[in-house]
Amino acid sequence: MADERTDLGLDLEAALLEAIAHRDGKLALETRKLEPMSAARVKAIRKAVAKSPREFERKFGIPARTLEGWEQGRKLAMSDRILLTVIAHDPEAVQKALSAV
Repeated sequence: MADERTDLGLDLEAALLEAIAHRDGKLALETRKLEPMSAARVKAIRKAVAKSPREFERKFGIPARTLEGWEQGRKLAMSDRILLTVIAHDPEAVQKALSAV
């Protein structure tokens, strides 16, 4: 094996050094705190785009039982919150993207 350092390796090394400096308080990185999505917000999003959890499932492929759990306060993963946020802002774009799959 060659002892040559690649661009990828150098980038990884720089990223790790940056993470260590941030951890040690020597470097401030931009952060953003995301609040959890409330059950009421999930329900409001669903009601804005579908009459029932079953209709929401048909439109967006999220199982009705899963959606019902979220509406009852079960914790959402980050990817779930992102998808619901996109559905709230542009449901047609999500449906269009899903129809292309």
